[in-house]
Amino acid sequence: MTNNAVVSAALGYVEANPAELEAVRDLVILSLLGPRITLRHTLPAHLACRAVVVTPDWHLLQVDDAVRSCWQLPGGHIAEEDSSLLGSTLRQLRCLTGIDPDALRPESTLPLDVDAVPVEPVPSLAEPEHVHYDFRYLLHLPSRDLVAGDAGLRWVPVDDVPGRLGTKLRRCSRDAPALR
Repeated sequence: MTNNAVVSAALGYVEANPAELEAVRDLVILSLLGPRITLRHTLPAHLACRAVVVTPDWHLLQVDDAVRSCWQLPGGHIAEEDSSLLGSTLRQLRCLTGIDPDALRPESTLPLDVDAVPVEPVPSLAEPEHVHYDFRYLLHLPSRDLVAGDAGLRWVPVDDVPGRLGTKLRRCSRDAPALR
């Protein structure tokens, strides 16, 4: 995946979310001027893709990140073989949760949210402090029953999701009956 593909996705996101230009401005500059922003060793920042999996009752899937001791959206670094950001998200989701991508309905080929997330150093992984530009894709899952096993997984009501992502999810959940 090229930096041009990342710039295209970021500009599409800004077109849909003009008030969030500042959230992706540095990403676009780094992508235009620097090395491949999709590679995990690119510093001071690189991309990560995350799945925002919601059920019809508007619960959000989170995974336990044992390395960082926190709950987060499933996803992570882009692999060399990934041909799209959404495709990377679906691959990682399957690896982390076992969810079959065919069971999901993406809301859009554009991310629901893009955020610059500071990452603390992880000495055990030889990772210095850096920034992840998280591309977060909204994916609808028809039932929680489609998740095989639940060790290291939890479901959170979207009303309990903080920040800009929570605001967007609550807006989507209110708009959902009119759209479907």
